[in-house]
Amino acid sequence: MDYYYDDYYDEYYDQSEQAAAARALHREVGFEETISNCVHPSLRFATQYVTNFIAINLLFSLLVLVVRRIFNASQRWLHLLSCLCGIVLLYRVIDHGFYHFVQLAVTLHVVQWLLHRWFSASNRYIKSPFIVIAYGIGNLLVSELLEPSAETWNRIRGTQMILLMKALSLAFDTDENLALRSQLNVLSYSGYILCPANVVLGPWTSFNDYLNIAKPALGMEAKHGRSSSSRRLLIHVFRILISALMAIGFMLTSNCMIDYLLAPVFSWKWVRAYGRALSFRTSHYFIAYLSQCSMIAAAADWNRSDDDRSIMLPVSSLYRVTSPTAVEFPRSLVQVVTAWNIPMHLWLKRYIFRTTKRPFGTAAAIALTYIISSLLHGLHYRLWLTLLTIGSWTFVEHEIRRKIAAIYSACVLVGKCPDSCAVHQHNSRSLLCIVINALFFALNTFNLIYLGCIFESTEGPPEEVHHDKSIFGRWTELNYASHWLLAFAYLFYFVI
Repeated sequence: MDYYYDDYYDEYYDQSEQAAAARALHREVGFEETISNCVHPSLRFATQYVTNFIAINLLFSLLVLVVRRIFNASQRWLHLLSCLCGIVLLYRVIDHGFYHFVQLAVTLHVVQWLLHRWFSASNRYIKSPFIVIAYGIGNLLVSELLEPSAETWNRIRGTQMILLMKALSLAFDTDENLALRSQLNVLSYSGYILCPANVVLGPWTSFNDYLNIAKPALGMEAKHGRSSSSRRLLIHVFRILISALMAIGFMLTSNCMIDYLLAPVFSWKWVRAYGRALSFRTSHYFIAYLSQCSMIAAAADWNRSDDDRSIMLPVSSLYRVTSPTAVEFPRSLVQVVTAWNIPMHLWLKRYIFRTTKRPFGTAAAIALTYIISSLLHGLHYRLWLTLLTIGSWTFVEHEIRRKIAAIYSACVLVGKCPDSCAVHQHNSRSLLCIVINALFFALNTFNLIYLGCIFESTEGPPEEVHHDKSIFGRWTELNYASHWLLAFAYLFYFVI
């Protein structure tokens, strides 16, 4: 899973006293007060913030189209434009910590260059990408320790993480692919790292996906003509607007509407926990849809012909970052982990899990995947504890449901069986499966509340501030309910 978006967002959004008061969940507020003191300031922030991403990436997209026509898809100009627009976007939305970004980008490239030059023997025991992983994560953790301002680091945490993910994927992709390595130089590396489509908020894209920006859709124009080009342009603009509106809607929900709707019953501790967790998730959706909007505006996926078949994004689209429906209505925690940040999940699965599964086994690969995911976020102790809990829950849930499915021959696995399942006697529409799946749905919804409430920012009365000073403050208030259930679930797993 991935939480880096929200660290950046919480620090960047400097609320006024009125907006902070409107977000204080311990007091009831009226509708007009919420509109004037929270919605209006949030909309002003969103307009300024979102405009930077859309405007700069649209400019980048138009310049790429012009260069494509003039220079016949010259990648050198693509890299130059990417560097220029990426630097401008970084300057517009991040006002501190540039030296951390520069030193990490430069040193990672130097390390990879040295490994390609002096450590390319085919009979080596340690693959060079793992050396890059060790250096990159070590650099990230040391930089966070040496940075005197926690606020500055939180503003660049997500940007540093995306930079490191790009460099690590590049190390894996160029380790064996000599053709791709031949396209890697200082200019192409800089263009990939600074690509405005995802330099600040993500999502991660591979080096090949970045290079495809300069490649037109082969045969598309000749096959479909100008009418198809106009339709694709309208779909493109529509998707930008929808993504931007979704982002703003989730931001208003996180900042204002949750507080307003739950204020009358906020005295109940589980309602408070639900509000904090939902506010955290919707703030993640805000940044996820904004990064999706940024990717679409940069036209990073225009050469995929299947993307213009409908006005909505296809499931396989490079743009898709998250799936709120899958997270909010979880069949299993595995579904939550997958849908929370889709590109992050693909990155971990491709470069960490699959790479370590063969030499170390499945269990070790899963553990290493969660460890690497935690370390990529830096010294984020609450996140480490949360990911450890999620990893434990996903394992025990998977095993319990596997055993129940085998005992009762029922479609109750973590993944949904097809409608015409030939493996199990009881399909997903049977009463037994409905009851069991409903129980796991309730359990996973409970875990979303418990695990998410720990990340809520502190803006409440003194007693709430006291809770947040401790890593376990929010969980103490809830009597560690999920962890007790986890222990019982492990016991149940061994008994059945």
